[in-house]
Amino acid sequence: MNILLIDSSSKNIEFAFSENSKISINKKLDSEINADSLIFQLLTEFDNSNKSIKNVDVVSLSNGPGSFTGLRIGSAIAKGICFANNCKLVEINTLDIVANKCKDDVDVIALVFSNSRTEEFYYAEYTVDNSKLQRTSEYGIRKIDEISTNDKIILINENNTLLFLKDLDVIDVSGLSNIQSQIELTMDYIKRNQFSDYRTSEPFYMKDFIPLAKR
Repeated sequence: MNILLIDSSSKNIEFAFSENSKISINKKLDSEINADSLIFQLLTEFDNSNKSIKNVDVVSLSNGPGSFTGLRIGSAIAKGICFANNCKLVEINTLDIVANKCKDDVDVIALVFSNSRTEEFYYAEYTVDNSKLQRTSEYGIRKIDEISTNDKIILINENNTLLFLKDLDVIDVSGLSNIQSQIELTMDYIKRNQFSDYRTSEPFYMKDFIPLAKR
């Protein structure tokens, strides 16, 4: 089974290609490269590796919450490939991917900054037992002062000085690739036959996008 993994939910865009459980392409783009060039970067990498996008059987998408523009572009690319290849779609919540980067048996809170003027975070709580991830709360969006940490370790995927100023137990996992976490969760989804309908798939925003007013 050939799996294309796409994560354009943050400023560090990643994609990978797994052929029969072996990752043959694994690319993390520079933060200066925006999501608009993702399809070009992806096709270029496939061409340079003598791979064909036509051989993709499953597309795994980090489906948000996260960057509005990045999520829209990632979703459009995933849906286009699924349509062209008649392949299956797996959607993984980005907070799950962040939390699954922790392999210690602890209770954690995964955070993704909403990039809004209200300084809110998308969040969810998890427990890790024998390296097995289990979500223990609903997905939510709040300011950090409104989230009950209860001595849980906070995992973030992008450095945010606001959290460190709060003197919280924060671990920045942005230096670790999302791909290994995403492929682990993807394989679990495939085993449980948990696929999405690409025709009706939409990014997981959790909050309506409100553009900033022009000055």
